[in-house]
Amino acid sequence: MSDRDDRLLKIFRDGTLVDVDVSCWTGAKMLTPEDLGLNADDVASAYKLGKKMLVPDEVIARFRKTEHQARFLVESNSFPFRFGSSRFVPRRKFAEVQARLKDYQTEYNGLVEDLITNYDKYREQMVPVYKEAAETAWINRTPEQETFGIDRDIEAEKKAFVDQFMTRIAGFYPKAESLRAKFSLTWNVYNIAMPELSNVDGDQVVLDETERQALAEDYQNQMHDKIQSFVDDVVRTLRTETIQLCTRVANSIVSGKVINQRTLGSLRSFIDRFEGLNFVGDSQIEQALNKLRTDFLDSPNDLAENEDLKGQLKDRLQEISKVAENITDVNSVTGQYKRKISW
Repeated sequence: MSDRDDRLLKIFRDGTLVDVDVSCWTGAKMLTPEDLGLNADDVASAYKLGKKMLVPDEVIARFRKTEHQARFLVESNSFPFRFGSSRFVPRRKFAEVQARLKDYQTEYNGLVEDLITNYDKYREQMVPVYKEAAETAWINRTPEQETFGIDRDIEAEKKAFVDQFMTRIAGFYPKAESLRAKFSLTWNVYNIAMPELSNVDGDQVVLDETERQALAEDYQNQMHDKIQSFVDDVVRTLRTETIQLCTRVANSIVSGKVINQRTLGSLRSFIDRFEGLNFVGDSQIEQALNKLRTDFLDSPNDLAENEDLKGQLKDRLQEISKVAENITDVNSVTGQYKRKISW
């Protein structure tokens, strides 16, 4: 690896890439006319086809909820990286993120065991739903499907139709023991490495040395530009979020809204989050936020009843917003960070 390659990858001393990977059985089946024992022309008047649940929707919804929580955890403690769909999690947040991901993984696996344990019960809960669907399809069939005769046993024909439909539905269910393999909640943790373009196997397409060097140089340039843009994005993202929160609370004070513990709690949570994500070293904003916490949020004074204190808080929030808006400071922060990693 060249010295330039080494400098490019020093950013991974401050964070790592995380990608949440989830597999989930849909618990559903896309019904076709044949599944109902009908012709395609008869479906519209008989039954609405499409995605139909094989187990109660709330069962699969629990899996979706846990997946959403795991993805939100990573997204709210990271930055989108400019390579693929991975997220850059700062080192100071990684241990917390991974510990909570393990909790979600345990919860997800518990849902799998619950599904397997109660699989037959969940299937039974869907029987009335599909029987009603089959009966509806039977009743609403087009006249061309009807046959007339004195010896017809309508109830027997209906039962046969419904039984055939239920048999088809039963065939869509996977075996209980196969369900475990259909679910997983995992995450990949990795860093980007420079490709060894100079090593080419004899069976691969051989590029001459000039072409290989050109490819390597092009890759390095792309990598350099993307990482540089990523660092800029991080500082701007943190400062934009700072401006948005400070402005919102300051405007609430100006409009006379009640400043309650929930509002103060959101400020405390944001300051903690800023510290955890601020691997680039935006010390000016971090110090300003910490002083805000010391002067107003850690104080036993009741802001809701103290108009002077609320006015001071409003002024401080507006001051922080103004500092965060300074583009020159943003360039200074990114420049300092790039010098820190010997860019």
